[in-house]
Amino acid sequence: MDSLSLISLLTLCLFCCSFLIQAQQPYVGRKTTDCENPDTSDSVLGYTCNGVSMSCQSYLVFRSQPLFNNVTSISNLLSSDPSQVATINEVSETATFRTNQMVIVPVNCSCSGDHYQKNTSYTVGGGEGYFLIANNTFQALSTCQAIQNQQPGISTRNLTAGTRITVPLRCACPTKNQTDVGINYLLSYPIAEGDSIQGISELFGADPERTLEANQLPDLRSTIFFFTSLLVPLRDPPSRVTAPSPPPPRASPPPPNSPPGGSSNRTWIYILVGVLGGVGLISVVCMVIFCMFFRKTKKKTDPIISSESFEAYEKPLEKSLDDGSQDFIDSMSSIAQSINLKIYKFEELQVATDDFSTSNHIKGSVYRGVINGDFAAIKKVHGDVSKEIQLLNKVYHSNLIRLSGVCINRGNWYLVYEYAANGALSDWIFNRDDNGKYFSWKDQIQG
Repeated sequence: MDSLSLISLLTLCLFCCSFLIQAQQPYVGRKTTDCENPDTSDSVLGYTCNGVSMSCQSYLVFRSQPLFNNVTSISNLLSSDPSQVATINEVSETATFRTNQMVIVPVNCSCSGDHYQKNTSYTVGGGEGYFLIANNTFQALSTCQAIQNQQPGISTRNLTAGTRITVPLRCACPTKNQTDVGINYLLSYPIAEGDSIQGISELFGADPERTLEANQLPDLRSTIFFFTSLLVPLRDPPSRVTAPSPPPPRASPPPPNSPPGGSSNRTWIYILVGVLGGVGLISVVCMVIFCMFFRKTKKKTDPIISSESFEAYEKPLEKSLDDGSQDFIDSMSSIAQSINLKIYKFEELQVATDDFSTSNHIKGSVYRGVINGDFAAIKKVHGDVSKEIQLLNKVYHSNLIRLSGVCINRGNWYLVYEYAANGALSDWIFNRDDNGKYFSWKDQIQG
């Protein structure tokens, strides 16, 4: 009986080992942005050591940036051999790459514990946390969870400039299933805007179906996200990546021969074009004058945030949050923290606006509030606010109001702006009040 139990146990162990060697790597998805979640799964810490070999030649793709734009700086950042980087990209060791140029970086990938990784050292800069290091500096070739896992006891809040940390880069070795069909290398590719599984595969001459299998994705329509990487299975080492050249301009047809009297015909054409152009210009001027008078008749409203184009009207919450939307909220909270926006509690905004009372209502979904003794404009928005947050933090203008913080409550976002005490910018451009306050054309052009 004991011998039968021992045989069964050994059979089960052999089956499990065989399954692990043949299994592929799961695509991590949006979990990489949830830096505050202590419940980390294997997928965010790295690719599982399930390949035929414990170590292998692997490849990373890195997009050249101002601080890392030559063979030496990129090789040092990713702990690669500069001569290998130069050779595979067909450049000299002193070469400089243009911004956002894709650079192939060979690395020796090996198992460390349960995960494949290539370790590199990095000195923390001022104001950097694990999220920015993983997704900005290393371009999603690592994750904030994996980096923090390498620094036990040091949270992102305890990071200080000058601290030397270990960054595990995401790499992997082929499984038995992959080697059986001729796959010899795996390339880690950080996903960028406009990328698709089909396009990434074709860029490196890979079979899209093999790419799906390598990342355990169901089909080519599967969603892939920023701040994540994709494994690309290759039969041969990758070659230098070149962006497709734009098509050459179409040649202009030769000018026709001028018939007799052509000079006279051209004169009439010039006259006709001049008349039509004058009529068009007059029409445009009339439309501008009409629009200005129409806007002038509108009732002057209370002061609101910088521009009415940013207004959003309150929408009812249609359904409760599911796991996907919660992932999105966590992702947006991490992004807000990474660009130094204050994360407010909903109770703070209730106190600031007297529970969003009608006396503090400005217009649409905008309310006046007092936070730490300063006036603020608080706008309630339902849905994706990422584009508005990114726009308001990238654009600076003396007549635009700064976004200072955000809050999320029951599916609604609350954006906290500086308070525009003098009213909306559009009112100053188009309206003239009783005191004659408005922006002249000179003011608008100089603004």
